[in-house]
Amino acid sequence: MVEKPKRRLFGLLRARKSDESAPAASPADSAALWKAHDRATASAREVGETAQRVASSLAKQRAAIEAVGERARGASTRATDLATSFARVSSVFERLSLVALNASLEAARLGEESGQPLRLVADEVRLSAARGAESARELSATLDDVGAEVSQLTSSLDRAREAATDLSQETARIAGAAGDVGGALGELAERIKRLTDTDPETARALLDAVEHGRAFVNALGALGEKVPRGILVGVLRPVIEPLGKWFGEDDGEEEP
Repeated sequence: MVEKPKRRLFGLLRARKSDESAPAASPADSAALWKAHDRATASAREVGETAQRVASSLAKQRAAIEAVGERARGASTRATDLATSFARVSSVFERLSLVALNASLEAARLGEESGQPLRLVADEVRLSAARGAESARELSATLDDVGAEVSQLTSSLDRAREAATDLSQETARIAGAAGDVGGALGELAERIKRLTDTDPETARALLDAVEHGRAFVNALGALGEKVPRGILVGVLRPVIEPLGKWFGEDDGEEEP
């Protein structure tokens, strides 16, 4: 005997048609729809903000790579210049060795006694020139190796800079796409508002009202088992009738 009034009271809490063509979303559906929209909006905003942070970090990284690359290119140029200078120094030492050789020949022509001092000087100059030329060649070879290593480093830095540039462009596209998604979600919010004829705050308030109403109906069901039906309906009619109109209950339905 209690089930029919209880179903009637639950019927007051059901969402009805707002017009004959399109059913209105229930408060729970509206709240869930707005909640999903809010989550999507927050996700799009977070993606956009993350993309902007990544782009900023990549810009700093690219600037640092370019600075290091400039220094590496400068070091490579200086190493090449030094290698060229040492090559010239080596050539000077080789010519000096030829001069020492000519001095030795002249000392031999002068004879043992007269040419002895010149021969000693020529020998010392020839040895020093040979050591100097050898050192110059070693330094030139070392600088060539350093220049080659620096050139490889410069090439690696250039590739890293290009990769950072490409990644920065991809990140910018992601940020732009996130912005487009945010704009689309804004348009979707307007459509949801027109479809449900409510906004996020109102949808949540309606959902809370429905939950409270259901709790109220459950309490009435329990009370109906103890209080005569006529007394219960007479006392609660001023409350139930406004609720029925508010939740869109059909006026033509009769109380069973």
